[in-house]
Amino acid sequence: MDSTNYSLKNGISKPSILSTNTFGIFFSRLNHNFKLKPSKKTEIDIVLESGNVWGANVKTYLPDSETIRNKLRTVNWYSRQFLFDEDTLKGKNYSIKTDGTIKGLRANITLPIHNQQELVLGFRSFILTEGKFPLSIFTNDAFIEFFHNNIAGGNDPFDRKVFGYNRAEVNYTDRNGNNLKLNKGSFVFGGIEAHYFYYPKLLNNRNVFINFGAHLGTNLSQYNSSIDLGLSAAAVKKLTLNSTNQFLFGIGLNTIHKNSVEFKKNNIEFGTNNFIASLETDIEYNFTSKGKTNHAFGLAFYLQTSLNNKDEFNYAILVRDESAYNSWQHASKHLYQNNNYWTFMYTFTRKIATSFYLQQDFTVNNNPDIQTGVGIKFGL
Repeated sequence: MDSTNYSLKNGISKPSILSTNTFGIFFSRLNHNFKLKPSKKTEIDIVLESGNVWGANVKTYLPDSETIRNKLRTVNWYSRQFLFDEDTLKGKNYSIKTDGTIKGLRANITLPIHNQQELVLGFRSFILTEGKFPLSIFTNDAFIEFFHNNIAGGNDPFDRKVFGYNRAEVNYTDRNGNNLKLNKGSFVFGGIEAHYFYYPKLLNNRNVFINFGAHLGTNLSQYNSSIDLGLSAAAVKKLTLNSTNQFLFGIGLNTIHKNSVEFKKNNIEFGTNNFIASLETDIEYNFTSKGKTNHAFGLAFYLQTSLNNKDEFNYAILVRDESAYNSWQHASKHLYQNNNYWTFMYTFTRKIATSFYLQQDFTVNNNPDIQTGVGIKFGL
């Protein structure tokens, strides 16, 4: 395996596979690190991503009265809207509607600072598009509905045809009355990030490689101006079959505290859980061809804690848009559920590492129905 470029084929080959979650693009999230050791050269990696986001308009009421809350706890969530008058109910509310394809650009520079340490500096930015063909081949609404109609899901399972699609609109008003509105071409500079990684050699003789990270993200959009702080840990087990074939198994855990420092008072609230944790497991098979090119095939499962406090859903009142039929509640309901998705990755590495991935949210919990990405990494 050492015949490949030592600074690039280093552990599990993966670009950033963070989803273009409508809320998640506005604060820092951590891409799990499954490298075996620090980079020996300065490296640059760039990732272009495209994810389809869609959710019918839904308004959610949160009553102040404990008496009303306790009553609602005994009622199925889909029946609660018939038990109150929204004009007289005392409490807070929020609403959300999403439609479009979010294109993302992430870039990092990795700086070796010690034989067991490295520093990664980067930024993230996004633009909302209509997601029309041919710029969004697999992540446009028409393709997704074609897939539903002809392969799985049935006719219009999420009410896209009822409300229309390819309109490029995100409209969210939080429970404090702060509004976020994005339209076609809206650009979001999410922020800049700094990641420090330490790679102890405690288990290297058993082909187990671990790393620990400390993370600082500065959010710089007009909707969230703040600093996030996080910690991470990951381990990779290497199983060598022969001189050209091997398996790698990775598991990582991280947590981040959103808005640890706020630069302004009217930041939009992207969920009521301040601590967000995620778990990722990866498996990769890779081999080196006669041309000394490494080919890596990987599968990753990502699991993240809910953005909103789970108990709140027990008394939340979700009001259906009169035109909705099917999955109208997802945009709000799934803020209270754990977040997960699967990603298939392929990377070929020689002097440059080039990666492609396809991501699927099988539980439809506010991640893109389909997300694709391409990344490149090279040493300086």
